[in-house]
This record gives sequence, structure tokens and C-alpha cells, in this order.
Amino acid sequence: MSSSDKSQIKGTTAAAKDAGFDSFPAFLLSYGLRISNHDDVEEDKAILRAMGYGV
Repeated sequence: MSSSDKSQIKGTTAAAKDAGFDSFPAFLLSYGLRISNHDDVEEDKAILRAMGYGV
């Protein structure tokens, strides 16, 4: 998928699945982050944005 296509993916679950994970929580865990921590979720969204997703 090209980076311009990735930018069209707006949801965290869809972005995590496109990146090869079963779910957004699985993506969080791969970075040692927790779904129960708001700051961790925001950090993971920043990671997804850096990967080119439009979350």
C-alpha cells in the first residue's frame, strides 16, 4: 500500500490491522504500551501517524 493510501485510513483498528496486527490493543502491546493508559494510546496514535496513517 502506498503512503497516500495509508493516509486514507482514519481508524486506529483499521490502521493496526493494515500494519499487520490483529487489533489496536495488539499494536499497543507490541510497543510496550497499555490500552488503559490515555498517554500510551496517544503515543501509539502518533506512531501510526508517523507510519503515514491518518489517525
